[in-house]
Amino acid sequence: MTETHQHQQPLQHAIDAADHAILQAQDAEHQLQVAISQANPRSIQSANAALTEAKQQVHEAHEQLQAFNNDEYGQQIQQTMEQLTQASQDIEANQEKFHTPKQIR
Repeated sequence: MTETHQHQQPLQHAIDAADHAILQAQDAEHQLQVAISQANPRSIQSANAALTEAKQQVHEAHEQLQAFNNDEYGQQIQQTMEQLTQASQDIEANQEKFHTPKQIR
C-alpha cells in the first residue's frame, strides 16, 4: 500500500504545481484587467510581467504533467492538462489584447 502511495507522490506534486500555475494565471489576468480599467501604465506593465511569469509556470506545469501522460495516469491528469491548455490560451489572448501600446510618433 505504501509503495503505491509513494509512487503517486510525484504525480500529485505535478498536479498541485499545475493547479497553482492555473491560479497564478487567473490572478495575473485579473491584475491586468484591473490595471487597464485604471489606465495605469505602471500597473499594466506589472500585470504584463505577472502574465509572462504565469505563462512560464503554466508551461513548466504542463511539461511536468506530460511525463505522467500515459495509460496508467492518463485519465487522472486529463482535466488538469485541459485546464492548463485553457490557462495558456487565456494568457496569450490577454497578452495580445492588452499589451502596452508603443509610443506614438
